[in-house]
Amino acid sequence: MNVISIRHSASCHCSECPVLQTGLCSHADAQTRIEISRAARHVRVRRGQSIMIQGDSARDLALVTSGVVKTVHMTESGDTQVLGLQFTGHFLGRVFEPVIRLSYEAATEATLCLLNRHAFEALLSRSPGLEHGYLLATLEQMDSMRAWMCLLRGRMARERVAAYLYLRLDSRNSADAIVTTSGGRSFLELRLGRTDLASLLDMSPETLCRCLHSLADQGAVHVGAPNHIEIRDARRLLTCAGPSLDGVLKAGARAVV
Repeated sequence: MNVISIRHSASCHCSECPVLQTGLCSHADAQTRIEISRAARHVRVRRGQSIMIQGDSARDLALVTSGVVKTVHMTESGDTQVLGLQFTGHFLGRVFEPVIRLSYEAATEATLCLLNRHAFEALLSRSPGLEHGYLLATLEQMDSMRAWMCLLRGRMARERVAAYLYLRLDSRNSADAIVTTSGGRSFLELRLGRTDLASLLDMSPETLCRCLHSLADQGAVHVGAPNHIEIRDARRLLTCAGPSLDGVLKAGARAVV
């Protein structure tokens, strides 16, 4: 069964949606937007709350309107791995799929626009503009996946951590990391928990901790509170990231699906 309950949701006001002009619905005509507004529900989820569970019946689809959602693969033995992150404007679930293939959990507090799958599929069939928007959104998320694979592939553990930190510094601000400056120094406030970040970077929390302290020993960063990182030398951090990050940086700040 799906975890989110309609009883804990509210009607959508599409005119107030933060992704109305940039997301999937920006491609829909006025009448289709009215139909979406009538059918959609606004849902707020807590950090760690399950949204969809792998193997369940795919009753709903969702659009992330704020926060970060993690995509999780569950093995037959019950182990889980964070495959990527979904950001504002990203779509959760797949149309024309009766069963949920991957789990989705809130990595931070998040808000969602929840849509009945069958109702949304009917809207797609009647609205070429919405169908076009869905295709573009899907391609964008595929491009993000490719960019994320560029970051992970061919890098040792410390290089993956350095690459992630540099990417977040270069993007200045993203939903999973906030960049602040003070006295000419740059700081990263990581919004993901250590366990989630370690899984995302394909390592254990203990390895992530060792990598952060190794980067600190190199003079690239200073580790303050668990999720508070001072970037002391961005060039050295980029050097520690290993192979070129050009492919990832060109994909933009949200190169994580």
